[in-house]
Amino acid sequence: MRRVALVGTYPPRRCGIATFTRDLAAGISAADEHVRPMAVAVTDGGGPYDYPDEVGYEIRQGTKGDYARAAELINYKDVRWVSLQHEYGIFGGDDGAYILDLLSALRVPTIVTLHTVLDNPSDSQRTIVQKMAKAARLVVMSKVASDLLSRRYELRGASVHIIPHGIPDMAPRDQSELKARFGVRGHRMLLTFGLLGPNKGIETVIRALPAIVAACPDAVYFVVGATHPAVIRQYGEAYRTTLEREAERLGVRDHVVFRDQYVTTDELCNYLQATDVFVSPYLNEAQVTSGALSYAMGAGAAVVSTPYWHAKELLADGRGRLVPFADSTALATTITSLLETPAELGRVRNLAYEFTRAFTWSRVGEQYLRLAADVPGPPAKAPRGPKPPRASSLPELRLDHLVRLTDDTGIIQHATFSVPARESGYCVDDNARALIVALHADRLASSPVTTRLVSTYLGFLHLAQTREGRFRNLMSYNRSFAADSASEDCTGRALWALGTAVQLASDEGQRMLARQMFERGLGFATELGPRGTALTMLGIGNFLAARPEVAPAAAILRALAQRLCQQYRDRATPEWRWFEPTLTYDNALFPLALWRAQRVEADPATREVARQSLEFLEQICFHDGRLVLIGNNGWHSRSGTRSDSDEQPIDAAAFVLAFRAAYLVTDDHRYLGRMRESFAWFLGANRLGASVYDPATAGCRDGLGVAALNLNQGAESTVSYLLSLIAMLELAGEGLEYADPGAAGTERLLQ
Repeated sequence: MRRVALVGTYPPRRCGIATFTRDLAAGISAADEHVRPMAVAVTDGGGPYDYPDEVGYEIRQGTKGDYARAAELINYKDVRWVSLQHEYGIFGGDDGAYILDLLSALRVPTIVTLHTVLDNPSDSQRTIVQKMAKAARLVVMSKVASDLLSRRYELRGASVHIIPHGIPDMAPRDQSELKARFGVRGHRMLLTFGLLGPNKGIETVIRALPAIVAACPDAVYFVVGATHPAVIRQYGEAYRTTLEREAERLGVRDHVVFRDQYVTTDELCNYLQATDVFVSPYLNEAQVTSGALSYAMGAGAAVVSTPYWHAKELLADGRGRLVPFADSTALATTITSLLETPAELGRVRNLAYEFTRAFTWSRVGEQYLRLAADVPGPPAKAPRGPKPPRASSLPELRLDHLVRLTDDTGIIQHATFSVPARESGYCVDDNARALIVALHADRLASSPVTTRLVSTYLGFLHLAQTREGRFRNLMSYNRSFAADSASEDCTGRALWALGTAVQLASDEGQRMLARQMFERGLGFATELGPRGTALTMLGIGNFLAARPEVAPAAAILRALAQRLCQQYRDRATPEWRWFEPTLTYDNALFPLALWRAQRVEADPATREVARQSLEFLEQICFHDGRLVLIGNNGWHSRSGTRSDSDEQPIDAAAFVLAFRAAYLVTDDHRYLGRMRESFAWFLGANRLGASVYDPATAGCRDGLGVAALNLNQGAESTVSYLLSLIAMLELAGEGLEYADPGAAGTERLLQ
């Protein structure tokens, strides 16, 4: 037997991709009895699911390490080739970027089926698709999707193939008998099916029904399908209730049948073959694939559809009828014309049925098998710079000390050894940093602990923000804000955290609050100094990753990057390539912000300043592969000597994040090496040879003195360590080689 792996969602998870993955596996088996499919199922927060035996591995959507481990399993199982189903929202990471970890680790030929191709992708979305095309052959299900890949993604030729959406092989059956099963024998039956959501346009059909019923009193409209799980989680059954009330208002409630159920394939075939007219009233043209449309045509139903892209392609040459979007009058006229002209209705049905004979799952399975036979294995990867040497496994991501420092108000600033120093109170700086950690930890492995932490830190920032949008920084333990305690750093860090919350928060209410606060505070961005500017740039970059359509934010980011670059040009010399006359604290923050701005909008001048300034820091702070930070007890001026006393974790964390950002822009593995060396500072690769991270408490000591560690474990230090560890975990498998990346504890993120 030859083994094939199919990666995607899988039943009993309820989504169209899950059904597609299962049916494609069956189609491949039907086309070649010697092929044995194995499913790799992607599970979301709605799980766990009771998967059938053919599921050989389960990927937790937000757990980055699962993707590389799935590839290891596939390689180990002697799989011949992989079929991967790509849809937005299935995979973890920004725009589903974690799937690239799986593709880069596979050692077998791969076919990626794109279920959505965006007409206006973000830079990140375009890059992900382009990287998938380098690692695999791409399959789309329509010519319009292939054309989009050519025009919008610069992909064409041998890497892109068109294979239609599969359908069951439905032989003609007695329509009257099928209608009797649904209690409508002798009626003319209209149908829309699929997971229910506001984009379906079903209200257009209901508004057309009075005119249809006036001409054809026996017409009955079936709406079959459960409400989409994502819609249920966010809005409940509000959309379905609105449809029911609209039908009552128009006096056609007796002509509408709502079947709130997730139907099996056999049940669906019964509905489709009983149907006279299938209505596909989508409201948006940007639909390159519709499985529902393919199924309806394959059942021999006459289709009336809005002119979305896939419908225009499939219904050409008289195989169906097209009506304008949201035009209930045109819809009523078209449906009535078909119902009142049986000969024309029959002709359209026959054309649709005959056209889709090539779409049956066994025929589609044959096409995938033929394509797989021609797909070469992954190309050998040319070295792109020095690879980092092997290191010990990454520590486990533990939030023990973060939780210890956090009460129901926020995170306490300082600690005496590992005990929270409550008299030190709270500050926006630390709660903003802690919010970023909690958001990333919740994305990696959500739990009640991470959910509570996100809410606590966001709530503190909300309390700290004034009505006009500024932030009060310092709060005593009795919850009183100090007068005039605002600072440029705290404003910038708050905006960084809020932009991250807009991007990563799992709760819609949290995202809405974070956006309101972010936009209120952004008005003060032009008043901030260099560090506040850099921190704000990080927040805007994350905000735009979630809301790229907000043009004013992009304009502000552009202006801030230009301001920072101008400060560099005004102060830098060939010997001192820096933004200020003194290297102080959190220095790598400046190149970090500029590299991150490059991911939003590429600019050669910004990139060059980012490169030069980070290179300058490397020359100052790295000695024989070891990071030696600028000491906070004296710092390092252009004309003076540097201080090594009081090296602090915040500075090491800035280096980790800066080298990560540089790598993501340049793809240069040298930056990964520097990132590893920077993180190793926490684990003992430092001037004292002492571990700053304390595995007993999961906290981080406050830094390196002249000859000994500062044994206190405050909020800034612990959060800086956790930010660094999360950055490392998110890039594990991208060239950072560890002795045992699958070891228990390395990926067991939260207990």
